Amino acid sequence: MSQQQPNNLLASMKRASQRFVGVVADTGAKTMLKTDVVFLERDINARKHAFGIEVYDLLKSGSGMPEVQKAFEACQSDIAHLEAKVDAKKGEMQAIDGSGSAGGGGVEDAETPGIPSTP
Repeated sequence: MSQQQPNNLLASMKRASQRFVGVVADTGAKTMLKTDVVFLERDINARKHAFGIEVYDLLKSGSGMPEVQKAFEACQSDIAHLEAKVDAKKGEMQAIDGSGSAGGGGVEDAETPGIPSTP
């Protein structure tokens, strides 16, 4: 029986270290995703700023509303694309949170597409 105790202790330590490695990996992945979101949000703001400058220049030059509308539609498309990326990153962060709180090997959960994002 004394031989089982060291084996149980070793197995317990191995499980604990695996959980720790999983938590560290999840934390690192979430940090990278948060950084990506910050950069994407910065890109959204930069695009809005560029749109303002573009519209100002169009109006200053006497261009009509069709040109302004065209610039708006291009900007709106660019921003929608960036916001979709932000939503995807937030969904990945939720998947990581969900896999960590599920308590089991949640690798499948983290890769499940279609996870809704929180606003």
